[in-house]
Amino acid sequence: MNGAVRPTEPAQDAFARLLVRMSPELGDDEEVDWRAVEAKGFRFPGDYKHFMAHYGAGMIEDTLAVLGPPVADDVEYGSMLSETRNACALWPPEAPGTAGDWPVERQLAERPPLIAWAVTTGGDLVCWLSKEDDPDRWPVAVWGRQEGPEHWTIVPHGMTGFLLGLFNAELDKHPLSDSSLWDKPNPRFISEKSEDRMRAEGIDPWTGEPDPLAGISFDD
Repeated sequence: MNGAVRPTEPAQDAFARLLVRMSPELGDDEEVDWRAVEAKGFRFPGDYKHFMAHYGAGMIEDTLAVLGPPVADDVEYGSMLSETRNACALWPPEAPGTAGDWPVERQLAERPPLIAWAVTTGGDLVCWLSKEDDPDRWPVAVWGRQEGPEHWTIVPHGMTGFLLGLFNAELDKHPLSDSSLWDKPNPRFISEKSEDRMRAEGIDPWTGEPDPLAGISFDD
């Protein structure tokens, strides 16, 4: 493996490479009050905070959804808390760094053994293995739906290193069920806010063409 993050490379330099590789043009600053979020119990790696400031929550290539931090006791489907609960339920009880199932009722009261920060359209979960006290030392743990009986792959890099490892095809193995992000020269990111704006204008954000579903209500 060539190394998704160079061993002597400062984290900020790795993130600068990510900004070049994946344009934040259609990103949005989530304007997260990190003190308020972390006062509830969760802490986050520095590169995730930078990601939320430059890109925000949203989709990479309409394949991988990067989740925003929990700003309230939000356990709706697809939220960071709900996906974290799903990940902890799938994590083997005998695995290191886990306390077994993480009841969502605890919500932000204590740090779970895993924290989900992304999901894929293929049903994969991308998490931090949060055993270390320092969030910047958390490796990525991926639950791959198509990865056989073990399912879990530990990637010895943080969020930025994991993404660069996918885009540069530098990881020991491809950990996701879908290979569309593997060796991707210029992946496209669209934030949730940008996607909402484009759809409100009748534009399909991923094709740039008129959205065939614009104006259609599914509430009936």
